[in-house]
Amino acid sequence: MPESKPLKIPLFPLASGRTEVDERLGISFQKLAQHVPFRHVPHRHDFYHLIWIESGRGMFMRDGRSYPAEAGTLIFVPPGQVHTWKWEQPLQGYVLSFEPVLLFGQPDGISRLLHELTRWSTEGGVRRQAEGSVRDFVRERFQDLGREFCSGEEFHDEMLRAQIAALLIFLHRLYIGGAPNEPQEHFASLTSRFLSLLEEAAGKLYRTNYFTAALSVSSRTLTNTVLFDTGKSPSVWIRDRTLLEARRLLTYTDLTISEIAYRLNFRNVSYFVRFYRRLAGRSPGAARSDARKSLTIRTEG
Repeated sequence: MPESKPLKIPLFPLASGRTEVDERLGISFQKLAQHVPFRHVPHRHDFYHLIWIESGRGMFMRDGRSYPAEAGTLIFVPPGQVHTWKWEQPLQGYVLSFEPVLLFGQPDGISRLLHELTRWSTEGGVRRQAEGSVRDFVRERFQDLGREFCSGEEFHDEMLRAQIAALLIFLHRLYIGGAPNEPQEHFASLTSRFLSLLEEAAGKLYRTNYFTAALSVSSRTLTNTVLFDTGKSPSVWIRDRTLLEARRLLTYTDLTISEIAYRLNFRNVSYFVRFYRRLAGRSPGAARSDARKSLTIRTEG
């Protein structure tokens, strides 16, 4: 008999399961070895995670995909991404958790950096450090961050911001790279605001004019800006985010197909089924059945 699932995917705030939290800066730094009871339960956060694994072996699972987690693995988890852990040997390392608005404010450079890292993560961004020099560099950066987090020295806040920004930039250069890009500040700011609103909508299917009204811009301005910055139009972003949330709800909850359609703002269940079949190539019911089989096999394995 399949295990009963919740009607809502758990969403944990920064302080959940963490004893060392700087609520003023919106940051937590902890050893991965600490036991957190909900790690084996599919869940998500409303903040960013950056995880460095020093030793041990297991699996990191997010949005239906599994990745080996072992020494030298660096994992970036954006807000809202459904993930969980399974380990064969105890995992040791560091976990950096942060809320960028509290830590950095809202500078366009950091917004773009986090956006591109989020896109990399969504496309499967889990990598192992192959070179010893790179591994040593990352280890030292996390150790420096841990020492600064616990210190009370002068310019403590500024140092933490600089160290975390440097770590994120290093991750971007290591795995994303690409040609230098100098987007206009207005474009970066508008795109960031659109993507933030899209995430706040939690997968609900809205028309583009819902976002143009909230952002006080014309449809043409929003479309041109987002397309320029990301290569995808706002309507495609909305569609893809709704599809992702539908997959999450089908996989990790016991909501009925009708309840999922209602939660995602579809006018009726038939429209939702057609939407899902057109984009995913199969019905929501078939997708749920396949997901449950996959999770059962993974758990038994």
